[in-house]
Amino acid sequence: MKKKHYLPFSIIIFFIIISAYYVFFRDNEIEINLDKSKYIITERIRNIELDKIPIKLQLDFEKLLKDFKAVQLRKEWTTELNFDITLTPTFDLNNLYLISYDKIAVYDKYTMQILWKKQLQANILSIKLIDGNNILLIDDKNYIYTLNRLSGDIVWSHFFNDLFIESKSPGNFPFQITYNEDKRFLSSILIASNGNMLLILDNLTGEEIFSLELEHFIYYISDYDHIDNSLYVVYNDKISKIILEKK
Repeated sequence: MKKKHYLPFSIIIFFIIISAYYVFFRDNEIEINLDKSKYIITERIRNIELDKIPIKLQLDFEKLLKDFKAVQLRKEWTTELNFDITLTPTFDLNNLYLISYDKIAVYDKYTMQILWKKQLQANILSIKLIDGNNILLIDDKNYIYTLNRLSGDIVWSHFFNDLFIESKSPGNFPFQITYNEDKRFLSSILIASNGNMLLILDNLTGEEIFSLELEHFIYYISDYDHIDNSLYVVYNDKISKIILEKK
């Protein structure tokens, strides 16, 4: 008959104490250092120079880059709007947030059904999604509002005498989509617009990889939605959902 072996009770208690300390009293140093290391490694990889890579590896790397340039844009849907958009569209997992002067309108981003809308006392200059399922809005009268994302109800508001409001930048500035945002593509790409053309550019060379022609001048391009592999583009009185996909 085999003899059973048991861990000493003192060792079990030791591991329980260590686990409890890690869960309740740690200051996240391990996670912080891991995140920092991951960030440093990622930045070095993203910014590597081809001429610093050995010849054989460089050829393979360039082939991979060429393969990952097989990317295109596709319009999934377009919705006509009966109001002007005055800020870049913002989104979360389920909703699309559109600003028109002093109003905010919230839509289901999959069906484009209106969920709620709210009018403030002045034109809205900034929108941010914050924790607690809330939205942070700043208007041009130096008021900050927090609204509930589900209902649109005002949670709190404050007035600031000396609030610095940055001048609104154009909503169609080029921006980068990195490997961390879309792991289907090894090389980072740029999304840009030129008139009514929505473009994908190689961020290393500026080479045009793909272009999608829309009906009118592009005013706003949202950030990249890496969950849906999409972005939202506002032109004239329309908004379109554009899908980024491999050829």
